[in-house]
Amino acid sequence: MINVAGSGPYANDELCRDFVENLVGLQTRLGWSQEKLAAEAHVGKGVIAMTESYQRKPQVDHGIGYDRAFGLKGMFEAKAQAIQSGVFPEVYRSFPAHEAAAHDLCLYEHSVFPGLIQTEGYARAVLSAWPNIRADELERRVSARLSRQEILGREEPPPPRVWALLDEAALRRPVADSDVMYEQCIHALDVSRLPHVSLAVIPYAARWHVGLLGACAIVEREGVPRVMWLDDLVDGRVAEDAALVRQAAVRFRALQHAALSGVDSRDLIERLAKELWKG
Repeated sequence: MINVAGSGPYANDELCRDFVENLVGLQTRLGWSQEKLAAEAHVGKGVIAMTESYQRKPQVDHGIGYDRAFGLKGMFEAKAQAIQSGVFPEVYRSFPAHEAAAHDLCLYEHSVFPGLIQTEGYARAVLSAWPNIRADELERRVSARLSRQEILGREEPPPPRVWALLDEAALRRPVADSDVMYEQCIHALDVSRLPHVSLAVIPYAARWHVGLLGACAIVEREGVPRVMWLDDLVDGRVAEDAALVRQAAVRFRALQHAALSGVDSRDLIERLAKELWKG
């Protein structure tokens, strides 16, 4: 195996070294440059350079791209999954791989902004509320949450279509200081303008609704059974039972009918951002 020199923050991570040494070894054997690998795997050259210099951890969707480029059956995907799983709670570890492969993502939150559209400051405030979380563990979880967001801006494979719903309470809850809350609202507006993202707010005028019972995320892929993440007080769970996921999908559609239009949702977010967090 080729020993790849590197001084990045993940150079001493055994799993990262194994991933990079295998990646560089195959490139060397085939005589591929980083540009060639980028073209074949549909992964940015900058991403490859940072991965191979241990400046960033490999992501699951990048591993899928490398497998496709080299004609492998899940080797790099499995290695990337192993690397990423260590930074997520055990019950959640299998879900980011499903999320990264999604064609459609249905997200619903009743108290906070969805993780895929959180800013770093907001994510740190949310995750710091976990009982007994250590400082180093907090930073790893913040980094992992932000790395998941890369699927929204990727080019290949195309990013998933995102259907995000949040209750008005998420806009009003002071999760962090006013400047962090304002930044989060503006960031949500920016994300909502992406062509593949739909963001809608369920207003207080809807009164009580079934979504207040719990948050969820539903992954949809063509030809593959749907997978769902259910959040709750005891860390949540990944659900693959078809009947359960179907029931959640029906309720998600019902919540969409209770939500404001995209334009009205953005107007509400912008207004509350100014009134509550910058007024």
